[in-house]
Amino acid sequence: MNLLPASLLLPQQTVAAEGAALRLTALAAEFGPRGVLVHGRSLQRTGLLDAILDEPPFGMRVRAWCHAGAEPTVDAVDALRADLKADRPDWVAAVGGGSVIDLAKAAAGLLDAPQSAAFYQTHNAEIPPAALPLIAAPTTAGTGSEATVVAVLTDPSRTLKQSIRHPTYLPRLVILDPCLLRSCPPATRAAAGLDAFVQAFESFTSRHATPFTRALSELAVTRLARALLPFYEGDSDAAGEMLEASYLAGVALSHARLGVIHGLAHPLGARFHAAHGLVCACCLPACLAFNRDVVARDLDALHARHGLDVESQVTAWMTAMKLENPFAGQRLADREALIRETLASGSTAANPRPVTADDVSALLNAILA
Repeated sequence: MNLLPASLLLPQQTVAAEGAALRLTALAAEFGPRGVLVHGRSLQRTGLLDAILDEPPFGMRVRAWCHAGAEPTVDAVDALRADLKADRPDWVAAVGGGSVIDLAKAAAGLLDAPQSAAFYQTHNAEIPPAALPLIAAPTTAGTGSEATVVAVLTDPSRTLKQSIRHPTYLPRLVILDPCLLRSCPPATRAAAGLDAFVQAFESFTSRHATPFTRALSELAVTRLARALLPFYEGDSDAAGEMLEASYLAGVALSHARLGVIHGLAHPLGARFHAAHGLVCACCLPACLAFNRDVVARDLDALHARHGLDVESQVTAWMTAMKLENPFAGQRLADREALIRETLASGSTAANPRPVTADDVSALLNAILA
């Protein structure tokens, strides 16, 4: 096994420091004097948006573009694309959670693409390379989108949640600033943190993992195990550790991919509109039981080196954070379609054990029980 992935893609620059977000416009100056900052409502509500845009370098003009909220849709991507085409900025910055970053990533990446975002989501068509520099500053510790070439989009008209990707979608500059996480509500801290943990674990056990990605995954999973509950309970000192661990999980999954948990989580989340991290956590027990024989050595290694039992840790978090399974007792009207989507997922293809349609059906029975 090679030490490194066949193609290693990392952000050009990562700045990890308290208060670094307040230097965003200064750091962006190397890309040009005209920028668009994509953000969520919470950044504006807390006053952080004004603080970031206060006193930009001389001659710089930055516009703010507010994401309406919820997961990024293909229509929202096309709306932002139209806005960027009309103004032609030198760079785009995304300051927000995974939804904001994925929205900006897809819009900047598809800026001059000839087709709609929905077309590239479902057609195996060549995606043109991105030419617009992207800056990413996460306000949640969860998706790791700031470190990946992937944008996960939803299409409500087709009840579809699926990613688009291109090597040029990787942010040119990443800012990891703990101050951006301080106003994050507890529910978001829980869901995002669970997402990061499951991503770290699945990339650790993925069939595409290499020693390089496994080292990052292991570091991320153990740091997240230590920091998530204190962060959820309001320990501001844990914010930086959560950010860095989520980032490392993003680097790992970008190269190793994930597993059947995420293969199931996207179509389930699209149908039940539950927080993605919570969906992943609720899928983990059944999927871990399915994979247990082939990942036993990985589980033993995490326990021997770090005293970590993955399933017990997630169960303890669910109890401590008073989270409930949103699927318990639910029924699926389109089970066969969900099974097809799960099997078509690149995450499912990376699962350490091959997955069949019957396997997916049995996993759904366990998750919905």
